[in-house]
Amino acid sequence: MERINSQTILAKRRSKQRKQKLVRGLAIVLALMVIWKFFGSAVTWIRQWQSDEVYDVSAENMSVHGEKEKAPKKFSEAQITNELSRLSKKNQTYESIYNNRAEYPTVLLRSLCNNSEMLNFVAGYLIADKSAHGELTKKECEGKIPLLLQWDRRWGYVSYGSSDIGLSGCAPTCLSMVIVGLTGNRNATPDKIAEYAQENGYYLKGTGTSWSLLTEGASYLGVEGREISLSKKTVQTALQQGQPIICSVGPGDFTTEGHFIVLTGMKYGKIKVNDPNCIRRSCLWDYEVLEPQIKNLWAYCR
Repeated sequence: MERINSQTILAKRRSKQRKQKLVRGLAIVLALMVIWKFFGSAVTWIRQWQSDEVYDVSAENMSVHGEKEKAPKKFSEAQITNELSRLSKKNQTYESIYNNRAEYPTVLLRSLCNNSEMLNFVAGYLIADKSAHGELTKKECEGKIPLLLQWDRRWGYVSYGSSDIGLSGCAPTCLSMVIVGLTGNRNATPDKIAEYAQENGYYLKGTGTSWSLLTEGASYLGVEGREISLSKKTVQTALQQGQPIICSVGPGDFTTEGHFIVLTGMKYGKIKVNDPNCIRRSCLWDYEVLEPQIKNLWAYCR
């Protein structure tokens, strides 16, 4: 009888041990699954900022620039803080940027306050590896002048002068649009143009991109650029002949300091503008609105 009881107790003990091992095993498996899922999500999140993100700008914006469109402002640091605080109450990404605002360059936060389209670019700024990722898409090389954005994460984090393409690369990005549109050269991305500009003395410290990049540099890169006079007839004639125009513009609808844009054609008697800093402003403009803001302009052909 004692032997039977002993065997029963031993069997129960072994059964209990097996159950405990099974429970521990399941707990370990579940823990590993949670860790793997977390790790995978973290990797995906990090890759998101390094991804070849392509902004959906393939469709032409045929809207007409309106007076209600706000021109960029020269936000002071206090105004930047107030604006980010306001936006942080509506959006978690803005909230994260606001909470870590001391780590971002002031000029970047000022740009964000003026242009909400830059939100994802700014959100990834602190973890970006500052290198170019990805290529131009098939649609961007279809023969028309594509709208390329200087803060596109494919190249926006790449260094340019004392800053980066996302903040200071409007001229290389404009020239990239022209070269890609006229030649179909898929390698003429903004980062490659910026690299060429820096290596060949077309970036001037304290000044920015030299205007000579748009003529001398352009010729080496496969297109011919010539300076043209600022008149409605001259601009319309060049555009009607299929010659895109790069404009240097001063403070106004596009910038608080200096900027470059591309005039790509005409529609309904208005000028089609590609702004490398803003999808929303890349639309149809009246020549009379643009003219007083233009400091110089260059027309291009192959």
